Amino acid sequence: MLRLRLSAGSAYTDRMTSPGADDAAPGSNLRADAARNREKILDAAARLFAERGVEASLNDVAREAGVGVGTVYRKFPDKDALIEELTASKLRGMLELVAAASTRSSGAEALRELMMGAAELRAVDRGLFPTLFRVGDRARRDDRVRELLQAWDAVIARARAEGAVRAGFAAADVDLFMMMVGTVADRTRHLGPAAWRRCAHVLLDGYAAHPGDDPVPPLPLDEQTRRGLFLGQ
Repeated sequence: MLRLRLSAGSAYTDRMTSPGADDAAPGSNLRADAARNREKILDAAARLFAERGVEASLNDVAREAGVGVGTVYRKFPDKDALIEELTASKLRGMLELVAAASTRSSGAEALRELMMGAAELRAVDRGLFPTLFRVGDRARRDDRVRELLQAWDAVIARARAEGAVRAGFAAADVDLFMMMVGTVADRTRHLGPAAWRRCAHVLLDGYAAHPGDDPVPPLPLDEQTRRGLFLGQ
Protein backbone atom coordinates (compact mmCIF):
# COMPACT_ATOMS: atom_id res chain seq x y z
CA MET A 1 0.00 0.00 0.00
CA LEU A 2 1.25 3.49 -0.83
CA ARG A 3 2.44 5.35 2.25
CA LEU A 4 2.13 9.12 2.14
CA ARG A 5 5.15 10.72 3.78
CA LEU A 6 4.89 14.32 4.87
CA SER A 7 7.32 16.69 6.44
CA ALA A 8 7.23 17.29 10.17
CA GLY A 9 5.87 20.79 9.65
CA SER A 10 2.94 19.66 7.53
CA ALA A 11 -0.64 20.29 8.59
CA TYR A 12 -1.34 16.64 7.83
CA THR A 13 -0.13 13.43 9.39
CA ASP A 14 0.97 10.10 8.03
CA ARG A 15 -2.37 8.26 7.80
CA MET A 16 -0.60 4.95 8.23
CA THR A 17 0.98 5.77 11.58
CA SER A 18 -2.33 5.23 13.43
CA PRO A 19 -3.90 2.09 11.98
CA GLY A 20 -7.66 2.00 12.46
CA ALA A 21 -7.88 5.62 13.65
CA ASP A 22 -10.12 6.66 10.76
CA ASP A 23 -12.38 3.66 11.32
CA ALA A 24 -12.81 4.39 15.03
CA ALA A 25 -13.54 8.10 14.73
CA PRO A 26 -16.95 7.88 13.01
CA GLY A 27 -18.19 5.33 15.54
CA SER A 28 -16.94 7.43 18.44
CA ASN A 29 -18.65 10.50 17.03
CA LEU A 30 -21.91 8.62 16.61
CA ARG A 31 -21.76 7.38 20.18
CA ALA A 32 -21.03 10.88 21.46
CA ASP A 33 -23.92 12.30 19.43
CA ALA A 34 -26.24 9.61 20.76
CA ALA A 35 -25.21 10.37 24.35
CA ARG A 36 -25.71 14.10 23.81
CA ASN A 37 -29.15 13.51 22.32
CA ARG A 38 -30.12 11.32 25.25
CA GLU A 39 -29.11 14.03 27.72
CA LYS A 40 -30.95 16.67 25.70
CA ILE A 41 -34.10 14.53 25.76
CA LEU A 42 -33.87 13.90 29.51
CA ASP A 43 -33.23 17.57 30.26
CA ALA A 44 -36.13 18.63 28.05
CA ALA A 45 -38.47 16.09 29.62
CA ALA A 46 -37.51 17.18 33.13
CA ARG A 47 -38.25 20.82 32.24
CA LEU A 48 -41.57 20.03 30.58
CA PHE A 49 -42.81 17.68 33.28
CA ALA A 50 -41.85 20.22 35.96
CA GLU A 51 -43.69 22.98 34.11
CA ARG A 52 -46.71 21.16 32.69
CA GLY A 53 -46.88 17.86 34.54
CA VAL A 54 -46.74 14.47 32.86
CA GLU A 55 -49.38 15.50 30.32
CA ALA A 56 -46.53 16.66 28.05
CA SER A 57 -46.17 14.25 25.11
CA LEU A 58 -43.07 12.75 23.55
CA ASN A 59 -43.65 15.05 20.58
CA ASP A 60 -43.49 17.99 23.01
CA VAL A 61 -40.27 16.58 24.44
CA ALA A 62 -38.75 16.26 20.97
CA ARG A 63 -39.55 19.89 20.14
CA GLU A 64 -38.18 21.10 23.46
CA ALA A 65 -34.99 19.06 23.01
CA GLY A 66 -34.50 20.15 19.40
CA VAL A 67 -34.36 16.58 18.08
CA GLY A 68 -36.55 14.53 15.79
CA VAL A 69 -39.48 12.58 17.19
CA GLY A 70 -37.87 9.39 15.86
CA THR A 71 -34.78 10.08 17.94
CA VAL A 72 -36.90 10.26 21.09
CA TYR A 73 -38.70 7.01 20.28
CA ARG A 74 -35.41 5.22 19.58
CA LYS A 75 -34.23 6.12 23.07
CA PHE A 76 -37.57 5.75 24.87
CA PRO A 77 -40.32 3.62 23.27
CA ASP A 78 -43.07 5.33 25.28
CA LYS A 79 -43.58 8.05 27.88
CA ASP A 80 -43.53 5.61 30.77
CA ALA A 81 -40.00 4.54 29.80
CA LEU A 82 -38.90 8.17 29.84
CA ILE A 83 -40.57 8.78 33.20
CA GLU A 84 -38.85 5.71 34.63
CA GLU A 85 -35.49 7.15 33.59
CA LEU A 86 -36.24 10.44 35.37
CA THR A 87 -37.48 8.78 38.53
CA ALA A 88 -34.18 7.71 40.10
CA SER A 89 -32.86 11.19 40.90
CA LYS A 90 -36.24 12.32 42.25
CA LEU A 91 -36.44 9.29 44.50
CA ARG A 92 -32.95 9.97 45.81
CA GLY A 93 -33.92 13.56 46.57
CA MET A 94 -37.05 12.53 48.45
CA LEU A 95 -35.25 9.80 50.41
CA GLU A 96 -32.53 12.27 51.41
CA LEU A 97 -35.22 14.69 52.55
CA VAL A 98 -36.89 12.05 54.73
CA ALA A 99 -33.55 10.94 56.18
CA ALA A 100 -32.62 14.51 57.15
CA ALA A 101 -36.03 15.21 58.70
CA SER A 102 -35.88 11.96 60.68
CA THR A 103 -32.84 13.22 62.61
CA ARG A 104 -34.80 16.07 64.23
CA SER A 105 -35.21 15.96 67.98
CA SER A 106 -39.01 15.86 67.97
CA GLY A 107 -41.73 14.34 65.85
CA ALA A 108 -43.28 17.76 65.31
CA GLU A 109 -40.03 19.17 63.89
CA ALA A 110 -39.45 16.09 61.75
CA LEU A 111 -42.92 16.16 60.21
CA ARG A 112 -42.93 19.90 59.61
CA GLU A 113 -39.49 19.83 57.97
CA LEU A 114 -40.46 16.88 55.80
CA MET A 115 -43.75 18.37 54.65
CA MET A 116 -42.25 21.80 53.94
CA GLY A 117 -39.32 20.22 52.11
CA ALA A 118 -41.59 18.05 49.98
CA ALA A 119 -43.84 21.05 49.30
CA GLU A 120 -40.83 23.03 48.09
CA LEU A 121 -39.87 20.26 45.68
CA ARG A 122 -43.46 20.04 44.44
CA ALA A 123 -43.76 23.82 44.04
CA VAL A 124 -41.03 23.86 41.39
CA ASP A 125 -41.85 20.48 39.83
CA ARG A 126 -45.46 19.98 38.81
CA GLY A 127 -44.73 16.43 37.68
CA LEU A 128 -42.93 15.33 40.86
CA PHE A 129 -45.47 12.98 42.40
CA PRO A 130 -47.01 11.68 39.15
CA THR A 131 -43.47 10.90 38.00
CA LEU A 132 -42.72 9.01 41.20
CA PHE A 133 -45.94 7.07 41.56
CA ARG A 134 -47.94 6.84 38.36
CA VAL A 135 -46.11 4.21 36.32
CA GLY A 136 -47.77 0.82 36.74
CA ASP A 137 -48.66 1.49 40.37
CA ARG A 138 -44.99 1.86 41.26
CA ALA A 139 -45.68 1.81 45.00
CA ARG A 140 -46.52 -1.90 44.80
CA ARG A 141 -43.66 -3.10 42.65
CA ASP A 142 -40.71 -0.79 43.25
CA ASP A 143 -38.63 -1.36 46.37
CA ARG A 144 -37.37 2.22 46.28
CA VAL A 145 -40.90 3.64 46.32
CA ARG A 146 -41.90 1.28 49.12
CA GLU A 147 -38.88 2.46 51.08
CA LEU A 148 -39.93 6.07 50.55
CA LEU A 149 -43.53 5.47 51.64
CA GLN A 150 -42.43 3.49 54.69
CA ALA A 151 -40.06 6.29 55.69
CA TRP A 152 -42.88 8.84 55.36
CA ASP A 153 -45.17 6.61 57.44
CA ALA A 154 -42.51 6.37 60.16
CA VAL A 155 -42.26 10.16 60.45
CA ILE A 156 -46.06 10.46 60.62
CA ALA A 157 -46.28 7.68 63.22
CA ARG A 158 -43.65 9.37 65.36
CA ALA A 159 -45.51 12.69 65.27
CA ARG A 160 -48.75 10.97 66.21
CA ALA A 161 -47.13 8.98 69.03
CA GLU A 162 -45.70 12.19 70.51
CA GLY A 163 -49.06 13.95 70.29
CA ALA A 164 -47.66 16.52 67.85
CA VAL A 165 -50.61 16.35 65.43
CA ARG A 166 -54.35 16.37 65.88
CA ALA A 167 -56.09 13.07 66.48
CA GLY A 168 -57.03 11.42 63.21
CA PHE A 169 -54.13 12.89 61.21
CA ALA A 170 -52.99 10.30 58.65
CA ALA A 171 -51.03 9.81 55.43
CA ALA A 172 -54.15 10.85 53.50
CA ASP A 173 -53.74 14.34 54.98
CA VAL A 174 -50.25 14.55 53.51
CA ASP A 175 -51.74 13.85 50.08
CA LEU A 176 -54.32 16.61 50.57
CA PHE A 177 -51.64 18.99 51.82
CA MET A 178 -49.55 18.39 48.70
CA MET A 179 -52.60 18.78 46.45
CA MET A 180 -53.53 22.13 47.99
CA VAL A 181 -50.01 23.53 48.13
CA GLY A 182 -49.33 22.27 44.60
CA THR A 183 -52.46 23.94 43.25
CA VAL A 184 -51.49 27.27 44.81
CA ALA A 185 -47.94 26.92 43.45
CA ASP A 186 -49.20 26.16 39.94
CA ARG A 187 -51.68 29.04 39.85
CA THR A 188 -49.27 31.63 41.23
CA ARG A 189 -46.06 30.39 39.58
CA HIS A 190 -45.63 33.49 37.41
CA LEU A 191 -47.29 35.97 39.78
CA GLY A 192 -46.05 35.25 43.28
CA PRO A 193 -43.87 32.13 43.24
CA ALA A 194 -43.57 32.05 47.04
CA ALA A 195 -47.34 32.28 47.73
CA TRP A 196 -47.48 28.53 48.35
CA ARG A 197 -45.41 29.00 51.51
CA ARG A 198 -48.20 30.95 53.20
CA CYS A 199 -50.66 28.22 52.31
CA ALA A 200 -48.30 25.54 53.63
CA HIS A 201 -47.75 27.30 56.97
CA VAL A 202 -51.48 27.81 57.52
CA LEU A 203 -52.19 24.14 56.79
CA LEU A 204 -49.37 22.87 59.00
CA ASP A 205 -50.55 25.02 61.88
CA GLY A 206 -54.01 23.54 61.38
CA TYR A 207 -52.64 20.00 61.63
CA ALA A 208 -50.66 20.72 64.80
CA ALA A 209 -52.16 19.57 68.09
CA HIS A 210 -53.43 22.20 70.54
CA PRO A 211 -55.30 21.66 73.83
CA GLY A 212 -59.02 21.28 73.26
CA ASP A 213 -58.74 20.59 69.51
CA ASP A 214 -61.33 18.35 67.91
CA PRO A 215 -60.05 15.35 65.93
CA VAL A 216 -59.49 15.82 62.22
CA PRO A 217 -62.81 15.03 60.46
CA PRO A 218 -62.88 11.77 58.47
CA LEU A 219 -61.95 12.02 54.81
CA PRO A 220 -65.00 11.28 52.59
CA LEU A 221 -62.91 9.82 49.74
CA ASP A 222 -61.87 6.24 49.14
CA GLU A 223 -58.17 5.58 48.61
CA GLN A 224 -58.42 5.06 44.85
CA THR A 225 -60.25 8.36 44.34
CA ARG A 226 -57.85 10.20 46.62
CA ARG A 227 -54.77 8.81 44.86
CA GLY A 228 -56.23 9.73 41.49
CA LEU A 229 -56.74 13.32 42.62
CA PHE A 230 -53.27 13.38 44.15
CA LEU A 231 -51.69 12.25 40.88
CA GLY A 232 -53.87 14.48 38.74
CA GLN A 233 -55.63 11.58 37.03
